[in-house]
Amino acid sequence: MAPGSDNKNSPAFQATWAIALAADSPVLVVPWHDDSGCLAFVDLYRHPERITDIPETLHQPALTRALQQLNAPDSPWATAKCDRWLLDEEDLDAAALDLALARDTRFAHAGIGSYVDFYHRDTALFTSLQHHRELLIRLAQVAMQPPPAQHAPATALLELTLRRCIANGRDGFSITAFLYAIGQDAARAQANWSAALGALTQILHDEGDTLKPATGVVG
Repeated sequence: MAPGSDNKNSPAFQATWAIALAADSPVLVVPWHDDSGCLAFVDLYRHPERITDIPETLHQPALTRALQQLNAPDSPWATAKCDRWLLDEEDLDAAALDLALARDTRFAHAGIGSYVDFYHRDTALFTSLQHHRELLIRLAQVAMQPPPAQHAPATALLELTLRRCIANGRDGFSITAFLYAIGQDAARAQANWSAALGALTQILHDEGDTLKPATGVVG
């Protein structure tokens, strides 16, 4: 378990997974840049000092910590993209419904959405479809395991999507982790989202502990 983590404070999740590998499905390409040239891939594994170049981390310490931990020297992962936003009324309704809260006034006045694209740095794992199928199921199952004595309704929804990824010219796979959290007000939604993102990062850290040392590195 990573320093500072605490299972007792882990949130209750709902988790789903999907595979998006159709011919017309989006493909993650690393490195990348947008059409304006203002936004581009930041290699945090090799250049952790450039975390401030990612505008989504501004005033978002939970996202900053997650990206730093996922790209740490001993991490098997690398991240490619991320974003965070406030849920509008339609998305808030959808999240509450998925969490079976039906806009319960105690929980669903505000919400936050985010995503992080991540992929294996190990070449063999990066290119293995079977490994990624098993990984999706395993991550979702672990995320849905309630902490001890956890009786509160789930306030965070995790959606994991497997995608094709081309990283530094090598064809493989990546996972997009969409995370939605709700709360009775903006402050509680932020707290629930921060806790959920921390818990997801811990899950990925623990998964990394089970992997063998890399035999080859992507990029």
